[in-house]
Amino acid sequence: MTPLRALLLPLLFPGLLHAQTTAEVSSFSFNDGVHPTFSFLFEGTDTKYVEAYWRDELKKISAWVSTKKDLVAHGALVPRISSDTLVIYVKAEQRKNSANLTAHVAILTVDGFVGPSSDAKVFEEARAYVQQQSTALRRQLAEQELSLAERGLSKLKDELSDLERDKERAESSQEKSKQRAAEAVQEQESTRAEAERLGPNIARLQAELGDAPDKEGSKELSGLIRDKDRAESRNRRAHEEEADMHKKVAELDQELRKNAESQERKKEEISRQETLVSSLREKLSNIR
Repeated sequence: MTPLRALLLPLLFPGLLHAQTTAEVSSFSFNDGVHPTFSFLFEGTDTKYVEAYWRDELKKISAWVSTKKDLVAHGALVPRISSDTLVIYVKAEQRKNSANLTAHVAILTVDGFVGPSSDAKVFEEARAYVQQQSTALRRQLAEQELSLAERGLSKLKDELSDLERDKERAESSQEKSKQRAAEAVQEQESTRAEAERLGPNIARLQAELGDAPDKEGSKELSGLIRDKDRAESRNRRAHEEEADMHKKVAELDQELRKNAESQERKKEEISRQETLVSSLREKLSNIR
């Protein structure tokens, strides 16, 4: 089961938040036959994880643990159940496409498999042992779910912060573009005025110089023409700059609209994730 599916299950099926909390009397067909068991229902996990948990726990108290067909601990010591060693069978069963699985635990003492007909004290201690281990596993799973949900919430909040910074940068860039457009308009006016002022001066000097201008006159005329060309060139660039800045402002307008939509969606995601985190915290607090 994927982490995402595991996190969504509590929202899709609220009842799973309060799934089985006690070990139930049952039976299961192990490789060497049907034995009475204590069963426990889990949600949001898989058989490999549950059996791996039990394997690790049984290794701490057993002479050796077999995993060939069924998970079987040999020479297990659980004094609360018996002063003699035990054989403990564990099998997790999950139907295809099911969100739940059932873990079966069979306990073999020198007097046989523990079941309803066993000594009352042995039976209750065996059930309490399975209950204790299953509750610890439920807590571990709930902690992992909560941790994953909290990391998801933190990631969403970081993404919202990124969007907010993008918005600030876009707004700043837009203001600068508007300012540059306004400066370009001013440049257009000044360069147009300069070119218009130089035009008559050039025409008057050309008339004064006639067809055979002297060196000084030619130099002055060339300077005026060059200044007018420069003014006209700056005027064209100012028009281009204004057009470019208006285009950029329009593009940033679109970017800001998309940013606002993205922020709204992200806030909705955060709200849903906060609800999930809250429900998982409640779930964990209820596991005792």
